Amino acid sequence: MQEATYVIKSKNVFTGNADRPFAGGVAVSGDTIVAVGPDKYLAPYIGEHTEVRDFGDSLVMPGLIDSHTHFAQGAMTTNPDFCVNLIDCTSFEQCMERVVTFADAHPDNEWILGIQIIQFQWAVPEMPTAKMIDEYISDRPVFLQQVDLHTYSVNTCALEKLGITDEVEDPQGGKFLRDADGHLTGVLSNNAAVGFTQAVYNPPMDKARELFTNVSHYATELGITSVGVVHPTFVSFENPYDVFADLSRDGSFPIRAFLYTDLFDLETMTNDEVKAKYDYPGSKIEWRGYKEFIDGVCSDHTAWMQEPYANREDGYAGEPAEDPQRVHDGILRAAKAGEAVRIHAIGDQAIHFVLDSFEDAEKKYGKQDLRHCIEHNETVEPEDLPRYAELGVAPSIQPMHMVLDMADLAKDAAVGPERAALSWPIRSLIESGACVHLGTDFPVVGIEPMDEVYGAVYRMLLDGSNPEGWFPEERITLAEALRAYTYGSAYAMGVEDRFGTLTPGKKADIVAFDRNLFDCEPADLLAARSQFTMIDGQVVYEK
Repeated sequence: MQEATYVIKSKNVFTGNADRPFAGGVAVSGDTIVAVGPDKYLAPYIGEHTEVRDFGDSLVMPGLIDSHTHFAQGAMTTNPDFCVNLIDCTSFEQCMERVVTFADAHPDNEWILGIQIIQFQWAVPEMPTAKMIDEYISDRPVFLQQVDLHTYSVNTCALEKLGITDEVEDPQGGKFLRDADGHLTGVLSNNAAVGFTQAVYNPPMDKARELFTNVSHYATELGITSVGVVHPTFVSFENPYDVFADLSRDGSFPIRAFLYTDLFDLETMTNDEVKAKYDYPGSKIEWRGYKEFIDGVCSDHTAWMQEPYANREDGYAGEPAEDPQRVHDGILRAAKAGEAVRIHAIGDQAIHFVLDSFEDAEKKYGKQDLRHCIEHNETVEPEDLPRYAELGVAPSIQPMHMVLDMADLAKDAAVGPERAALSWPIRSLIESGACVHLGTDFPVVGIEPMDEVYGAVYRMLLDGSNPEGWFPEERITLAEALRAYTYGSAYAMGVEDRFGTLTPGKKADIVAFDRNLFDCEPADLLAARSQFTMIDGQVVYEK
């Protein structure tokens, strides 16, 4: 019997294959798990050179896999000299006071960037116009992002810097909002912001490499061993994945990154050309499929709904952010090539349309076990719930989106009480047989996984002020949440044969938390961090 490199022990080992932890451990040889179980099954693997780590009562489990991030942009937003965070501002005036302070402290910044605005906390819950921003800053370009990254505001200087005038046409999948006279207001949605994000998210390469490195290491401190990185990148670099791969090869970027690139690339490239472009041998960066949007978010009426918004008097039900036929055709192209597709769909009509498209692909090309995914799944009609499992579509959920909307009841106001009850239906999706996977959508929120686990398990605000929970019938158990953050994400990416559970033969991606999550009160769960993180049998973080 081979000698283990490591034996990792605890009174609480959660493999992801059962609902409760057990006393025992995991034996690791090289980069692979070779044994899991009580001490008597580990003893034969302990030899003269085996390093035995005993974590007492703390929880040992598979490394967490954040299934949905925009990692490149997220890394840049962690730099306090790059942008100012506005998530807790309760008024436009407070927001702009903070933006002005940031601008004064950073006179050399080409752009003044403010992130994570929640305008629904303001007296007038609308993104500010250029004229409003101009009253505070008019001589430097200002770019403000709504927390959901679907609506943005710029000042007049920013419009002029990019040469955008009233004659500009709306791009496919985006809008430049206009006043009654047809003049630009400075508020824009979705793809209308692309030129701005490319101009703003454009730091020097050495700075970008530093930020990517720092955040990848921070992820290991949180117990994250892999991330899904999905289109769009929201940064200026044509291909930041090249940078990830370079850093991965030299050991500076320890985590795995599974890539989902632009579905519309298949309009101009073959599938083989796309795969060759994103092939990174010798690194932990791996291409897994395609990603695209079909709509926006409910709170600002950019999600595509079946019925009109409850807080609109004009009968507006949202609309697609991309040409539906184009998305449908893209899904069929990918299915023909045997590749998985992820589609951002939040409104109930968007979700229904994407499920129909996946069904069409199955009818045309058969069941291929491609692990198609719908991202976010925030409003699901009951008749569509069973279709996920029937079609093999894995729903992706980001529970902190729910917590953000819960704070000011933005979702309730937008869709009304009946449809609000169908929102973030995590329990219903699991019970329907679908394989739910969890993530953050970093940088919509931070990359901290316990915030998402907390949201899924408790469905209450982070301060615990609504302990009864928001539609608590959709709560899931801690074991289900951890499984969705490990096996669920691995399954969605088609790599569950290598990752996601503590099982002999799988890669040794293992985390030991600083407490037993199964014994935590809600506030303690939020505070949990890794004390030991292993990737491929190598210790990448130790407290």
